Amino acid sequence: MTETYFHATAAGQPFFEGWYFKHQSDEHTLILIPAFHRDEEGNESASLQIILDDIARRLDFSTEDFEADSQRLYVRLGQNVFSEKGCRLHIDLPGLTLRGHLRYGTFHSPRRSLMGPLGKFPLPCFHEVLSLFHGLRGLITVNGQLWDFSDGFGYLEKDWGHSFPTSYLWLQCGWQEAAGRSCVMMAIANLGTRQAPITACGSLILCGGKQYRLSTYQGAQLTHCGGRRIALRQGEWLLQVILPPDTWRPAAQGALLLAPKAGRMSRTIREHSRCLMRCQLYKGGTRILDEQKDAGSLERV
Repeated sequence: MTETYFHATAAGQPFFEGWYFKHQSDEHTLILIPAFHRDEEGNESASLQIILDDIARRLDFSTEDFEADSQRLYVRLGQNVFSEKGCRLHIDLPGLTLRGHLRYGTFHSPRRSLMGPLGKFPLPCFHEVLSLFHGLRGLITVNGQLWDFSDGFGYLEKDWGHSFPTSYLWLQCGWQEAAGRSCVMMAIANLGTRQAPITACGSLILCGGKQYRLSTYQGAQLTHCGGRRIALRQGEWLLQVILPPDTWRPAAQGALLLAPKAGRMSRTIREHSRCLMRCQLYKGGTRILDEQKDAGSLERV
């Protein structure tokens, strides 16, 4: 898959680009979101959002402390570095100190772009997956306590454009067993306006060493999105994700994050960084996948 790793646009145009690094172990979830943003007035800045087991914090940087490469995966925010080899963290916030280095294994990347032909249209937001699954090694010290991610696993995606969709649902769940590595990601978004909504959906599944794809440009349709169940159907294929009954209760709203609107990080969203999901994939009457794991991440706006 041909990839541009940083899509910097001409100065003066609203723009953002953010990378979503998810790290999972049996005990902990650590999500790191480095980002660059430029608002309508041309003001540029960078940030690092951090989710630790459903608690979110944010660290702001000047553009002098930000660096990204368009030809390879490399992002630097101050002393924090992210690349295909791993990440190095040096974070000091009131009540939160992170130190350490995590090493990444081989990326299991999609065979081709998630957005397909939709990526050629002038959309407010573009979305790609860089790694459905990769192994982890290393330790992170969180407020003096060691979080061991050895034998853990990671996931990596990115967004860029000028604004998040007006409404969307996104979820991801990964796990590793003796049978192999698995991952399910799904994104459903309104790419139009409130007056003229255009719903697009896309999903990538890694299971049994194979990749599967359901997408709008391949005929996939959202057949259910309410209560506990989200379902996509594409011909004889059916992908269904079932959530816990209390997922949408106010007491379980998850971590508070900022998202871009016209390049400015002014929109508030919430993410469940670790919740129970049952993922099912069927082809006709044949079950390809049916697993329930406490490793899901979820946003619904």
